[in-house]
Amino acid sequence: MTPKAYSYIRFSTPEQARGDSLRRQTMKAEAWCAERGVELDDSLRDLGISAYQGANRITGALRSFLDMVEKGQIARGSYLIVESLDRLSRETVIDAATQLFALIQAGIVVVTLSDGQEYSSDRLRQDWTPLIISLAVMARAHDESRVKSERVGEAWRQKKAAARAEGRPLTPRCPEWLEVRDGAFVERPERVTLVRRIFQETIEGFGRREIMRRLNVEGVPTFRGGKGWQTSSIAKVIQSRAVLGEYQPHSGTHKNRNRKPDGDSILNYYPRIIDDETFWRAQNATAGRRQSAAGRKGKNGAHILQGLARCASCDGPMHIQNKGKPPKGGIYFACSRNVRKAGCDNDRRIRVDLLERDLLTALLHVDVAALASLDDETPQMLRQIEALKAKLADAKARRTRLLSVLVTEDEEVQEQFVQVAAEVKELTKRLKEQEKAAASRQADPGIIVRLTTANELSGQLEEADLEKRRELRIKLSSLLRGLVERVDCRPIGPVMILKPRLEVQMKGVMPFAFRMDLGIVSMLLESSPNKDALDQFFVGLGGASGMD
Repeated sequence: MTPKAYSYIRFSTPEQARGDSLRRQTMKAEAWCAERGVELDDSLRDLGISAYQGANRITGALRSFLDMVEKGQIARGSYLIVESLDRLSRETVIDAATQLFALIQAGIVVVTLSDGQEYSSDRLRQDWTPLIISLAVMARAHDESRVKSERVGEAWRQKKAAARAEGRPLTPRCPEWLEVRDGAFVERPERVTLVRRIFQETIEGFGRREIMRRLNVEGVPTFRGGKGWQTSSIAKVIQSRAVLGEYQPHSGTHKNRNRKPDGDSILNYYPRIIDDETFWRAQNATAGRRQSAAGRKGKNGAHILQGLARCASCDGPMHIQNKGKPPKGGIYFACSRNVRKAGCDNDRRIRVDLLERDLLTALLHVDVAALASLDDETPQMLRQIEALKAKLADAKARRTRLLSVLVTEDEEVQEQFVQVAAEVKELTKRLKEQEKAAASRQADPGIIVRLTTANELSGQLEEADLEKRRELRIKLSSLLRGLVERVDCRPIGPVMILKPRLEVQMKGVMPFAFRMDLGIVSMLLESSPNKDALDQFFVGLGGASGMD
């Protein structure tokens, strides 16, 4: 390769791009190359990246150049032009010098325009005095950055101390649903209402993509005036602990990859706009969707059995097959392994709309009144369990993150780990106590609310317009995951199995065969099953059963 000159331009803050720094460094490099007739590559730019802790060495344009040097992709004798050595590094002298020497030994000539020095292997073997100059420059650069960092750090420590002691805002920046007015955080009512809506819809079963779609269809403006909502914006709202009033100070920056929590969260720093139960139920709902019902929705919404239908023969998922428009066609459930000829012989195809209709009809015959005598406090207990599970998962995740950095022997990190470990232990204990109390009851009274609501929503489907039907189907899908354990798709037909320990009574004339065995209710969702199907459904099973 023919040697050429590579101009490396760096400055610490993006604001410097609007000043003279970029123009000055560029013009000096161009003039040096023109004087010597050397080809210039001016693509190496790290704009707004600090060199104090080596961020430019770890990532960005300088990292790319160093990688090419190590791989031999930069010809020996090539030039690396910088305004001064502090553009390359402001790390400690030993780190900055190590980087400089590595470049020189790789055959790169480092040129500093401010003092006209050229650091090359050939020159330094004859005259080592430039090294004295380089060490002095490196030491001064590091000391300047260290003093500045200490001053800025102390100012921020004082601000954070005031924030902890007095709740004083650190900066005018704050969550999008708040603003700073007269030195205090103030709610923005229309945005607070929107945040609460996002949490409620998440709990009701709407995923990020669906909430985004609904907000955009309604023309709801984004917090920052962008062109429509994004799923990432919805996720940030749901995951933000600022809605609970918490603020987590940090040290370091994202761009330097050294950003980390600075002490504990400050409680009651912001105005709280979401209660604990709502927050953790939303986290649980989000986790539940990832496990069983995530994915894109069609224009009418997903089928309401998403995540519930399984092949009874191989326990594999049931996938959708579109066979055209009814009455001859339709949307069908089919065993994925059977379709792929991967070892399952269950070739039964079940029309989705008819199965949905039959399942909702079956639920109408569950006697809600028979459950009404249960303790009214139990639904609240179950919601508390739901919230505790989400809190425990969050604490365990924080414990894992802290565990990965314990090797630093940072006393503050060690203290945080001990605190989080104690929190995990306490939450685990509370969760076990709550679950034991709930298990002592014979059924889940939350079922009462779910059944009643599911029945009400299913009754509204027929007369709803397209958008309302989509909303109702999404809500029904979420409700059914709290009522139905699964739907076994068998060669004899689909069998709905309700959640364990739900020992319900039936009312009216049951159109389906059902059985109650060991606290589990199962229904064969075939309106006119033949004798062989009934025999297979009931054979070898005890307990009450029946069909009218």
